[in-house]
Amino acid sequence: MAKHKTVPLRVMLWLHDGRFVSTDGIIMLDAILYHAWFWKHAPHVLRGEGDDTYDGNIGLPIKQLHGNRWAASRGIYQELSQQAEYYNKRPDFFAADKLHRLEQDKGIISDSAGLYRAYRNPIITRTIKDGKMEFWCMGHADGIADLLNHMPAVGKKPSMGFGVIDRFAIAPADDDYSLWHPDHGLMRPVPVEEGTEECKKYPLFRYGCKPPYWKQCNARVCYVPISR
Repeated sequence: MAKHKTVPLRVMLWLHDGRFVSTDGIIMLDAILYHAWFWKHAPHVLRGEGDDTYDGNIGLPIKQLHGNRWAASRGIYQELSQQAEYYNKRPDFFAADKLHRLEQDKGIISDSAGLYRAYRNPIITRTIKDGKMEFWCMGHADGIADLLNHMPAVGKKPSMGFGVIDRFAIAPADDDYSLWHPDHGLMRPVPVEEGTEECKKYPLFRYGCKPPYWKQCNARVCYVPISR
């Protein structure tokens, strides 16, 4: 949690080839910084190695809100195109978490059918103009820059080369646009009980309201800033 007074900031990222993977197109700044915090302070937790000394608390250089949420916006960008691409996922039979299964199974193991079948999975790739994505937040520029230096990419499937961050810049903003922007509207998911009249033009979904956004325990019925 930011201990000193935060200021309005505009954070800009440029992606290496302008492409990233996201089903709904929402990329949240607090999710990026949350992941970067772990890369810097507890990479073993990201690797799934666990840590008996880690108490689950983190400190981000942005303003903390009620319910352990953060004053940070979604990414704003100009989308040029989106398309479905595919990747093949084949089980690694010799991975540490698979070997014990092989000891227990009998018969022919096939990667074309059954428990160990391979998959052809779709992903949605988005290409944005100039590779530029902008965010707004209440925070500390130095702390945000430090964490972004530990973050290689945004969106899903960075190991496949998508969403690679080429460079970033941080500048003062005119006001706090982490919740509402005069040009871009709603800037982060808002739980329905906190919604204003302006929020009601946005769709209601059960959606993450704080990072990590993919965890079901962080999902609430929210007004979500996507187009109908």
